[in-house]
Amino acid sequence: MNKINIDQVARYAFVSRSVVSRVLNNHPHVSDVARERVLNVIKKYNYQRNSAARSLAAKNTREIGILSTRNPNDVMSNGFSTLLYLGVFEECLAQRYSVRQMFISTEMKEEFQKFILNEHTLDGVILFAEEVTDLLAGELLTREIPAVLIGHAPGFSSISSVDVDNFAGSYSAVTHLIRLGHRNIGAMVGSQLLQESQDRLAGYRKALEDAGVPLNEAFVSIGGYTQKSGHDKMLSRLRRQPEITAWFCASDTMAMGALSALCKSGLRVPDDVAVVGFDDLSFARYTIPPLTTIRQPISQKGQYAARMIIDRISGKQTDIEHRNLKPDLVIRESCGHRSRAR
Repeated sequence: MNKINIDQVARYAFVSRSVVSRVLNNHPHVSDVARERVLNVIKKYNYQRNSAARSLAAKNTREIGILSTRNPNDVMSNGFSTLLYLGVFEECLAQRYSVRQMFISTEMKEEFQKFILNEHTLDGVILFAEEVTDLLAGELLTREIPAVLIGHAPGFSSISSVDVDNFAGSYSAVTHLIRLGHRNIGAMVGSQLLQESQDRLAGYRKALEDAGVPLNEAFVSIGGYTQKSGHDKMLSRLRRQPEITAWFCASDTMAMGALSALCKSGLRVPDDVAVVGFDDLSFARYTIPPLTTIRQPISQKGQYAARMIIDRISGKQTDIEHRNLKPDLVIRESCGHRSRAR
């Protein structure tokens, strides 16, 4: 009979993955009924824990890996990633863990499995970017290697995650624009293949709906989380849709590009067009004019992710946890104080 993994044990025993982990670790907080079902499945299918997983407690390397893509737009090219990694590094340093940053791509998957998974050189991994999650999450689950995701991937709900409430953040930003009197509000968002982009777009739509403002899908622009994308999309929309008086940009980098395009076009912010971003990166207060934005606790996300993975490695936390951090609206000058839309 083929070997089964921990997720199959959980399914056959009609319990959660965390219950199986507690039984395997002889944790006291498991009901007698659940423990018996798990043990019966283990015996029936001759389940054996992965050798790397069994050695975690005895042979910890005290090293954690951060796995991200090699796409320069997604890693160290903007302040967001720098702050995120800083949060991870600081928490790991405080708990005496070292961190190895690794850029993963499809062609590197086999190399990663050989040198990291098979030889057990990492105690656990933090996944950053959905592409990495799609590539490696299944393998990590099968091998029972502790993992935490920064972000949200509905297809891998059995991996603990930490994220900001993207829906609430965009809802707050668009509601602010509506309260200032804007009705023709555009949205500049990232790829809809990303869950965070879907959530931010959903928040934009819901804010319009709740305020009774008609949704014009033509006002939605799909791009990338880069200054170039924000710049080029804004120039294109100014020519095609000059009636838009305010823009929700789903990242500060997009918003910075949009501000540049508006300046080149001779339009004044916020008198002619209002702009709001998302992230509150360090440069947001120094744009011209200073950018109204949604602040998300970026370093705190990294700290939580590091704390969660270390707790899983140590056995302190066995339950799957999905933490959503609260975003805040930071009002600066790029939205102005319009009493009515033109």
